[in-house]
Amino acid sequence: MRLIIPGLIAIVGLAACQGARCAETTPTLLTARKPVITTNQAEEVALNEVYARHPTRALVDIVTATRRSVRPGVFDVHVEMTGSPEARAIYDVVISEGADGELVVSGFTKVQ
Repeated sequence: MRLIIPGLIAIVGLAACQGARCAETTPTLLTARKPVITTNQAEEVALNEVYARHPTRALVDIVTATRRSVRPGVFDVHVEMTGSPEARAIYDVVISEGADGELVVSGFTKVQ
């Protein structure tokens, strides 16, 4: 594409900016907010912790995560492994968001 009037873009830019008025104003700085941690991410961290502590554990049957707070993110994760109702392992894991935004295990309880 060939520009017919070379200075047209600059003129349009100044007109949209209302001339020298743009040069006098300070642009607003935008800050990026940390993304909100999801329950799926908390579930993944909790399952990794279960298998790290008990590597020979059975497969996961049920996993549910409940958000306790948003900022910082705190989740209660309930994990039930496969097996008979009397013998299955059940864990309650608390996942918290650290200062750097990383998810950490802040509580681990074997319920059954």
